[in-house]
Amino acid sequence: MASAGEFGCIDAVCRDLLYRPELVKLGAGDDGAVYVSPPGTDQVISTDTMVEGLHFTAETMAPADVGWKLCTANFSDMAAMGAEPAQLVVSAALPETLPLAWLTACYDGLRAACRRYRVNLLGGDMTGSKQGVVLTAAVVGFVPAGQAVPRSGAAEGDLLVLTGTVGDSAAGLEAIFRGRAGDFPALAERHRRPVPHVEAGRVLREAGFRALDDITDGLASEANEVARASRRDLLIDAARIPLSDETRRAGEAFGIDPLRWALTGGEDYALLAAGPAEAVRRAAERIPLTVIGRAGGPGGRVWLRRDGETRLLPRIGYDHFRKTP
Repeated sequence: MASAGEFGCIDAVCRDLLYRPELVKLGAGDDGAVYVSPPGTDQVISTDTMVEGLHFTAETMAPADVGWKLCTANFSDMAAMGAEPAQLVVSAALPETLPLAWLTACYDGLRAACRRYRVNLLGGDMTGSKQGVVLTAAVVGFVPAGQAVPRSGAAEGDLLVLTGTVGDSAAGLEAIFRGRAGDFPALAERHRRPVPHVEAGRVLREAGFRALDDITDGLASEANEVARASRRDLLIDAARIPLSDETRRAGEAFGIDPLRWALTGGEDYALLAAGPAEAVRRAAERIPLTVIGRAGGPGGRVWLRRDGETRLLPRIGYDHFRKTP
């Protein structure tokens, strides 16, 4: 990195960046990018950061995986609003000892994700770092005007659904740490290359769901976010939470209850949604869904029913500013 210098690093990655050029008037290379908002839409914006040693290490993820996952975290935020990601900017803080090949491989992962989801990479910023790689991306998406789906819309009687299995990413990380990634390759891939449920977010919005969130920090954490924002109690049936066969198998191999990964692991990026039965029926005709519970009366708490007992499910999960219990 030091031999290439800042501008050499920029030149090394500044190629093949636009996948919806009709939405860009001026792309990377100037003081700012200029993009176009489609008529009849609201803009949605979000940002996410990945820090070396906290979100990834050289042992857990290849540089291209880091780039892909940075995109996933941002694109999933758009999906959780029922929005379509369209524009991305990336800021990178990089140690001078970092090989230039690491940076170019990371951008290969960024480009692969942006190409797959047709998101324009509009540039960003590069600076030095004294304590490892820090990558921040900001995404802009679009949603039909007035139709963004918040966390706060759950109503009494709404059904709670998930758009995919949960716990896979945490189980994959466990397998990587134990040197068993080769025994559980699908789980390792779910950790390194998670898939944002962008199409599912659009389907849920169109079907009439009233609340949406994505599984970033674990089902327990995200369910509590929906409950608190909606000021509704949520009841979840543990037996209905969708676990993949491979996650169950990993749980048996490692002596870990796979439900723990589902509730507290995070980084699955499935969508948790609340909506009336008719919305569930409409969406289920187009995408796979699993009903895991329902919304109750006022309260803002989450309850988990398991083995005949119903207990309060606190907001446990990954938290950057405290140790997870």
